[in-house]
Amino acid sequence: MPRFQALTVLQPLSESRPRGSSAPRAAVLSLAGLAILYAYAVARWGGVLVDWNACLIGFGLLAISCGWLIPRLQLAPVPDRWLLGAVWLLPVYIALQLVPLPVSLLKGLSPARAEIHVALAPLESATAFAPLSVATAATLRELARILGCSVVFLLVRQIAWRLPRRPWLPILPIVAVASLEAVLGLWQYSTGGPSGYAHGTYVARDHFAGLLEMSLPFAVLYPFAIRGRPAWKACLGIGSAVLILLGILYSLSRMGFAVSLFSLFVTGALALRTRLGKAATGLAVGALFLLLVLGAVFLPPDRLVERLGETSAADEVRPNIRLLMWRETLHLIAAYPVFGCGLGGYESAFAKYNLTVPMFRVDYAHNDYLQLLAELGVVGFCIAMALGLAILARGVRAIFRHSDPRQHSLALACTGALLAILLHSLVDFNLYNPANAFLLAWIAGISAALTFSSSAAPAQEHLPPARSFHSPPAFASRL
Repeated sequence: MPRFQALTVLQPLSESRPRGSSAPRAAVLSLAGLAILYAYAVARWGGVLVDWNACLIGFGLLAISCGWLIPRLQLAPVPDRWLLGAVWLLPVYIALQLVPLPVSLLKGLSPARAEIHVALAPLESATAFAPLSVATAATLRELARILGCSVVFLLVRQIAWRLPRRPWLPILPIVAVASLEAVLGLWQYSTGGPSGYAHGTYVARDHFAGLLEMSLPFAVLYPFAIRGRPAWKACLGIGSAVLILLGILYSLSRMGFAVSLFSLFVTGALALRTRLGKAATGLAVGALFLLLVLGAVFLPPDRLVERLGETSAADEVRPNIRLLMWRETLHLIAAYPVFGCGLGGYESAFAKYNLTVPMFRVDYAHNDYLQLLAELGVVGFCIAMALGLAILARGVRAIFRHSDPRQHSLALACTGALLAILLHSLVDFNLYNPANAFLLAWIAGISAALTFSSSAAPAQEHLPPARSFHSPPAFASRL
């Protein structure tokens, strides 16, 4: 057989399955590296300290190591090239906010930013160029975080594709870390610490609840994924789910408790819709709703019930002040409508519009959507929202496409986790917490991997290596 014919025959084989058993080993090693970085970020106050830079370095090293393995291991297929393009389009857009532009051009693109530059000209060396961002140092820091999350998304997607027979293995670090955080939080609550509530290694209880609410659907659905066999694994899943739910309850986070129940209801309703007929589905969903209502009544501890009736707490922004801040944020959005004030520039730009609490520094809008719209503008906000909704839609699509209970349950858990954090972000800034953003990128990578067809996924993990005299060169496997 001629050389070019041999390449043509062997090309589909090289694209559809890994060579030898090195692929799953490399995937497990990459997963272990990500798990260590994730546990470190969570342990360091949710990554809010400067130590988050160590995680960024770790992401880079993992990406380099995977790049070294690429000649030996094929990349996962790209069913939706535009989706992966959007993953990189967002950091490219943020980088453009840092590019110095001529002031004449800046006046047309962002008049409010040009006005600031002209006003500050007497205080600093006058230049004819200025970026769109009002706080370049903060934007550069946020750009590094976004790039790190993009790398996490791609790595987890690759790992999930390399482990088709063990789809729940990438979930193990998520549930393990959440269970440990819940245990620590319950200990804090039981010992009556200075805070009086469970917060784990986090500073804010709502961010702690955000971590747990994203992890809860995986712990709840794991016993269903394995159909209760073996029993000890099912018991571990149930125990983790109970711990995580108790951690949410005793964090006394009202929104965390509400979105957790809502995400469980949605995932349960979707599961019943795909397993039962239309008539039976209505009755089952009604019974599930009643069960969750009873849980909402009897599960919360007394202190959480008291907080549900309060309008504010001593360590929180009062609702009326929060509403006024949101209204003033709309003025900021109107000043930077198209390209925003720069990711991370909210604190600097909002000072001009802060009439509610002018004596206090306001660094977050307590609404991720309003803050992203103010910082990214309409253009960047549409990119971010399109990316998030596309990933959520892929999880929902996988629910109705997969018949395998493991993949089906995993799709349900991803959908519930993404829905919980998207709802919680309406009244908080969970997406700006580094560890929670890390976890969100992790879950998004798993959700994106669910769309691989069974023919595209590597069906066998322990195949003998291909014969060297017929194997195509490294560049041929990428064509």
